Amino acid sequence: MNPASAARGATPLPSRIDRLRIRHLRLLDLVARNGSLTAAGEVLHLSQPAVTKMLQELELAFGCKLIERTTRGGRLSLAGERALERLRVVLGAIDAAGEALLARPEVPLVRLGMLPLVGVDVLPRAVARLRAQGSLPRLAVREHTVAGLAAMLSAGELDCIVGRLQQDDAGQLKASARITRLRDEYLAVVCAPGHPLAGRRDIALADLHEGPWILPPRGTHTRDVFEQPFLDSGQLPPVPHIESASFHSNLAMTAAGDFLTVAPATALAHYQAMSMVREVRLRVPFASGHLVFITPAAIESPPAVDQLREALVAVTAQDGGLPLAPVRRR
Repeated sequence: MNPASAARGATPLPSRIDRLRIRHLRLLDLVARNGSLTAAGEVLHLSQPAVTKMLQELELAFGCKLIERTTRGGRLSLAGERALERLRVVLGAIDAAGEALLARPEVPLVRLGMLPLVGVDVLPRAVARLRAQGSLPRLAVREHTVAGLAAMLSAGELDCIVGRLQQDDAGQLKASARITRLRDEYLAVVCAPGHPLAGRRDIALADLHEGPWILPPRGTHTRDVFEQPFLDSGQLPPVPHIESASFHSNLAMTAAGDFLTVAPATALAHYQAMSMVREVRLRVPFASGHLVFITPAAIESPPAVDQLREALVAVTAQDGGLPLAPVRRR
């Protein structure tokens, strides 16, 4: 019987899985990325017969068909996609182990993903706390959008994330991630001190069309949160004059150019303290979100990741543990 055919109805055996090598596991990822067994074999420096044999061994070990041949080369079956979701975490952990041991293996490495605003307020205080305790790990920090960070975490490229979530997002991630809530945040509308809205109170959504606006690009978490109240009230959201993903660039340009922008309150605090910008006093504040610490649910967190979590919880608790609320000036 053909091994691949037998694999369709076979039961996965631990002894067969134990005989697999790391390159067996990488095969699925390479086919998913490159679209064919031939291309995967070239990356692995294997001949076509050798890569075919490797696939047969992989499917026999897992007891199901993992790759479907197509006229264009090959694609993962549904079972292959489910297997790769798990295996990417394993492959990421293997790669992380190699990276951690490459230099200063005595100090643990934490691959941290974060939103840029975290590096201005929360992370520096957590780093200072861990350094004072003598337990600061090596940090490999990656900045990205919320969606980008979540994808990197699920692919095993990160050990943890510090980011912002809305309530609905937290519900969707609950099955695949461990979420530690650090504190609540809200989204603030910000203007230059000389903007016509700077001195007004009780500002409605319709007043915000005065602009001009600097906004994050479409598809980002903040842009979605900003546009939703307009759509819910039957209005078209303002069209930005400038699109930029950097909160800090946006706030600096707002201060210098008489613009409006939107930013989490934590990003705003530094600029407002120096009187560079003013928070627009809205009649109804934009939705609140949560600053959270996220780790994969599929694997146990290393001790260094747990220590980073504890430090972040401690420093955000110093903020009072209360939701950040819009300031109302009278």
